[in-house]
Amino acid sequence: MKENNRNTGNKGETAACELLQRKGYEILTRNYGNKWGEIDIVCKQLTANGQRQKEEYRVFVEVKTKKGGEYGEPWEMINSHKLHQVQNMGHLWCEEYGWNGLCRIDVVGVWMDIDGEIERVEHWENVQM
Repeated sequence: MKENNRNTGNKGETAACELLQRKGYEILTRNYGNKWGEIDIVCKQLTANGQRQKEEYRVFVEVKTKKGGEYGEPWEMINSHKLHQVQNMGHLWCEEYGWNGLCRIDVVGVWMDIDGEIERVEHWENVQM
């Protein structure tokens, strides 16, 4: 069962990376973590700030993949404890890589049918606790 969950999660993370790349994000790493937690995807995004200047973000992405229609929606699996854990791991990532710039947490939900085929992928930016 655990192996099936890992395969489902990996497939969902791959679909999330593909969506983020199509939206112009640069994937920096996947599965950054230690014994205290994990960030599914760390990526870079350049955005226009309205004055023709670019702002560069490090985006810490939590991916939730749901297979079949049971147990609710992907976003229902995200709670304040999980977001706090991603935030803490984000701080560690910034320390390790020397990043002192803008950061945020995004969530990507992936829906799969019971056969494991991707049905839908949605991206929510700047998720707050």
